[in-house]
Amino acid sequence: MENLSGNREWVRRLLGLESPELLRPAAVRRCPLDPVGSIALERVEVDTSDGDTVPCLLLSPEAPAGRTVIAVHQHAGKFSIGKSEVAGLCGDPSMAYGFRLAERGVRVLIPDLIGFEERQRGWSPAGADDEQLDALMRIAQGSSLQAKHAKDIATLTTWLVEEPGMAGILGIMGHSLGGQVALFSLAFDARLSVGVVSCGLGTVASFASHRIKHNPAWFVPGLEAAGDVPALARALHGQKVLVTAGSADPWFPVIGVRAVLAGFGPGVCDTHLFDGGHELPAEMMELACSHFVDAIS
Repeated sequence: MENLSGNREWVRRLLGLESPELLRPAAVRRCPLDPVGSIALERVEVDTSDGDTVPCLLLSPEAPAGRTVIAVHQHAGKFSIGKSEVAGLCGDPSMAYGFRLAERGVRVLIPDLIGFEERQRGWSPAGADDEQLDALMRIAQGSSLQAKHAKDIATLTTWLVEEPGMAGILGIMGHSLGGQVALFSLAFDARLSVGVVSCGLGTVASFASHRIKHNPAWFVPGLEAAGDVPALARALHGQKVLVTAGSADPWFPVIGVRAVLAGFGPGVCDTHLFDGGHELPAEMMELACSHFVDAIS
C-alpha cells in the first residue's frame, strides 16, 4: 500500500470507505423515554446505508451548552452491555461518562457498536466467537470490523450535523474499545473537532511483541505496514484530543502509547499518563468532562 500517512484520504483508503459526509442515515426514528432527573432521555434508531440499525440513547440536559458528544462504550468482553453502561443505567458506574457529560450540560448520543447489547449477533453461545467470525468475514470481503465501526459513527455524525437543534461543536469520547473507535473516527472524520481517548491508545506492533490478543477490530489490513497507529495520529489536524492512559495498563503497553503520542502534530493532543491500569479514575473523568465543556467554538 502506498504510504500517505498523515493524510485523511489515506485513512479513508485504509478503511475502504467513502468520504464521511457521504455516509448518510437511511432513516431515523426517535422516541422519548422517562427522564433521568433533569436530563431528557430518548431512544434513537438510525438505519445505515448497509442495512443495519444502530440503536442509541440520546441524553439532553435542560440547557445544552452547544456541544454534542458521541460517547462510545467499552468492550470488557461483556457483549450484553453497551450504550446502557455509558448512560449510567447499568454496569460499572465509573464507565457512565455519557451521563457525567450530560450533567455538565453536554448533549450525548450513545450507540451500541455492532456485536453489543441490542446488536449482539446471536450466531453462537459466545459473543467473542461471533465477534471474531464477523471480523474475519469482513477481512475476506476486503474490509474490516474497524471500518464498520467508523462507518456507523460517521453515519451518526451526519445525522447530528443535519438534525435541527443539534448544531454546535461535535466530539467523541470512548474508553478502551470506545477509545480505539474514537481515535479512528477522529482520523477519518474532520467534523469531529474534539475528542477523548481513554485507555485506547497503542500500536499493533506493541500488541504483537507483548502477545496481546486484542479485540479484532484493531487488526486493519495494511495498517502496520503503512506506519501503524502513529500514522492515524498524524492524520488529525485542527482537532483537540485528550488522551488518558494508565502507566501499568496490561492491554496497552506504555511503549505503544508513547509511540502513538509522538505521532500527533503540535497542539493536537493533551496527555495525562496516570499511575494505574486499564481504568477511568475519577480524576480522569473530570478532565474528560472539562475537555468538552471548555471546548472553544
